[in-house]
Amino acid sequence: RWRGHPATIAHPRCSVAQPGRARLTEHTKAVMLLDVPQEWFALALVAAPLLVTLCFVRRIANRPDHAQAVNLFVYPIKSCAEVAVQSATATPRGFEGDRLFQCTDKHGKYCTPRDDDKARLFKVSPRYEGESLVLRAANMPELRLARDAIAARVQCEVLCAPKPLTLLDAGDEAAAWLEAATQIPGVRLTGLPRDSDRVVVMNQDQGDAVPTSGAAPVSLADEAPFLLTSVESLADLNARLKARGKAAVDMQRFRPNIVVGGLLPWEEDTIKRLAIDGVEFHAWQRCGRCKMTTIDRQTLKHGPEPLATLSTFRERDHGQRNFGMHLVPAEGWAGAGRVSVGGRLEVLEYHEERRAEWLRLFRGQ
Repeated sequence: RWRGHPATIAHPRCSVAQPGRARLTEHTKAVMLLDVPQEWFALALVAAPLLVTLCFVRRIANRPDHAQAVNLFVYPIKSCAEVAVQSATATPRGFEGDRLFQCTDKHGKYCTPRDDDKARLFKVSPRYEGESLVLRAANMPELRLARDAIAARVQCEVLCAPKPLTLLDAGDEAAAWLEAATQIPGVRLTGLPRDSDRVVVMNQDQGDAVPTSGAAPVSLADEAPFLLTSVESLADLNARLKARGKAAVDMQRFRPNIVVGGLLPWEEDTIKRLAIDGVEFHAWQRCGRCKMTTIDRQTLKHGPEPLATLSTFRERDHGQRNFGMHLVPAEGWAGAGRVSVGGRLEVLEYHEERRAEWLRLFRGQ
């Protein structure tokens, strides 16, 4: 009964022997046994991709009216605990007060929880109160430091900076407190001076040019002034973790500044320019994740996830396993703007290449 479709049959389980004829595979033989008319089978081949597209269109139609900021975070000391805020002042260098300090070891090198013996940095909770930087940790007395009471300028290595930077040492009292809290011998608190000339540089592994024609200032953050993530992408990642029999992870693992809701999973990839509360940004590059995301914030233990699962569907060239987008303030935007929880996200321009990739990879979800 199966005489072959008059056109070349292109189906994942039906290999083509020659134009106009289809070589029967086990799958097509099974269809024959069911005595299914060939016209029905051909119709199913055509209808399947249409159904996937209709589901995708329906999903877009049913999503919220607009995306918005649902969480904002500032990290006064890089690699230490975050501070959740309801609003923050966005400056060309990042949110005001974000990653202006780092912990530096006795050799002048940055300290990071990526090293097992420095994971206790996560347990240091800094926050700004007026003109003071206040440090807190379990079983430690509170320490209050005047933000501008700096002892000396020192040369320090900063993660992702191409050369050592001049930072400001916060003095012996801060150093003694940090050493007791973190058990890192000789650790010092160092801060970025107001006249710092550190700028964003291209990440060769991602391959995206810095989107501004002039220099874009940046704090002590790894690569960019801002990091944006979405709750829908985290939910999708956690669904994949569950399917692999793994525990879910929280957004703390990814240390964003801006968390948005109201997008489709991974749709943040597609944006080229956006505005939140009227503050305009370039969505510069995807953020490649490192072993920092594998640290359980409660136990401080390392594990393989979520990197192992990200590797199955989010890995690009050079081993970049991406989660989130790096933002750079748009050119021509002067001064500071206020971003608040609930602030509307407006897409000003899409990145067509990334959008095409996203449609290909995720539209059927």
